[in-house]
Amino acid sequence: MLPILSALVDLVLPTRCAACEGPRRVEEPAPWCAACAAGLPKGLFPLTNPPDPLRGAWVYASYGGPVGAAIRRGKYGQDEAALQGLALVMAEASRGRLPRLDVVVPVPQRLSASLKRGFMPTAILAAAVAKALNVPLRHALRRQGGQAQAGLNAEARRENLAAAFDARGPLVEGRVLLIDDVITTGSTAASCARELLCAGAKEVHLLAAASAR
Repeated sequence: MLPILSALVDLVLPTRCAACEGPRRVEEPAPWCAACAAGLPKGLFPLTNPPDPLRGAWVYASYGGPVGAAIRRGKYGQDEAALQGLALVMAEASRGRLPRLDVVVPVPQRLSASLKRGFMPTAILAAAVAKALNVPLRHALRRQGGQAQAGLNAEARRENLAAAFDARGPLVEGRVLLIDDVITTGSTAASCARELLCAGAKEVHLLAAASAR
């Protein structure tokens, strides 16, 4: 884009980085500024000792960096574009770095949160990853209740998630990739994995956008 035109577009349609919320020029990788984009990982990081019964677990980045900032802006600032941008880079980083998979399933969130935001963050991430991996996307789990996990300790998280998830629809067979935005203790992923295994999954893996461990 010509410099003059770029300046005019920035003036008429100001843009902000999804991570630092600083100015972002239109030619920079959406929705990131050049500085934050340079700090994004190019691949995934395996988690050692994933919570049982997960067969394997990977994260894209630390919650403390630009990825965590984009998640907070998307979830609590109701900025869907920030999550769409994160989904694209996370999906690209997952190409060729995961075992063979048969289906991608997002971790469901509480209905009240989805209605308030107008979108489900994990569904946005899961759709991009499924497309990048050329694997079907299935909304195979539903959230039956429980309060938000943020701010709870490990024991409270486990108690809150007791019977919180339920598999729906036909049996989920084969190798499942569970998608979450943030992994902290792993209680949410473990609860979802148990339900999917009971529904017929052969094994369950996890990919989270960020780790707060």
